[in-house]
Amino acid sequence: MAPLVWLVTGTTSGIGAALVTEIAARGDKVVASGRKVQERIGHLKSDNIALLELDITADTPTIKTKIQEAWDIFGHIDVLMNNAGMSAMKSAEESDDEFRLNMFQVNTFGPMRVTQAILPLLRSQGKGTIAFTSSSTAWTQTPFMSHYGASKAALSAYIDSLDKEVAPLGIRCVAFESGAFPTHLGQPREQAQPAPSSGPAGIAAYAPLFNDLMGTFASDMMGHMPGDVAKAAALIVDVVKREGKAQGKAWTTHVALGTDGTEAARQKCREMLQILDDWSEISASTDREGQEHVATKRLFKFTTIL
Repeated sequence: MAPLVWLVTGTTSGIGAALVTEIAARGDKVVASGRKVQERIGHLKSDNIALLELDITADTPTIKTKIQEAWDIFGHIDVLMNNAGMSAMKSAEESDDEFRLNMFQVNTFGPMRVTQAILPLLRSQGKGTIAFTSSSTAWTQTPFMSHYGASKAALSAYIDSLDKEVAPLGIRCVAFESGAFPTHLGQPREQAQPAPSSGPAGIAAYAPLFNDLMGTFASDMMGHMPGDVAKAAALIVDVVKREGKAQGKAWTTHVALGTDGTEAARQKCREMLQILDDWSEISASTDREGQEHVATKRLFKFTTIL
């Protein structure tokens, strides 16, 4: 297989940084992007690793210009890896507009803008892969993570629909829904910014639940973060290139990373099936009289993720 050209966002730390190393080690080329990339990973620049200053929260015209710049570095792009993201804990009651908007700008709207900007180029090329780092919280949410979970659930839903739209054009999509990894995901986006606040800041009523949650986490911190970023990067490349551990596997739009990521999805699916079964007759009671229950079946070819 000829070397692929990757554009990866959020490469200054965590899975993104590990991806740059893994991609280059496989003989592929990568445009490593992010904020202050020259300052933070400038030492990685080589014939196969190019650096691009890119803030995915920028406006659409700026993003389009940056994507064209990335495309022109090696003459094309085969894989867009939407990896940049952020996380923070806060009760829903205590969140403000800035907190909510920032969370969705980074985790949802930014990847959407980057994807929209590259789609005309991939469409003209007739092939390509668009991958995303999503999260197991798209399946199961914990208290005080409602905004993060919602932003990732929205991203995963977007990916399912996007894949159906672009598959006929030769473009594949995949969401890597990761469990917990020891990264800097919850750190401030800039050193000058205060760290994202954790849990309830001033409403005492939320403190017992928050303390219970944090106590559970603190009792076995690394046990609750079983992921290895280097192994995650290796599996992501395997899946995209259809080699290594992914060789022979059918293409899918969802890949869980980590046993915790897998079990989170299983838990949600089991519980949702139980709820649907328990309420099926009541739910069906809202249909019109004489209605045949076939609408969803007829639409199955548009809704299936297999």
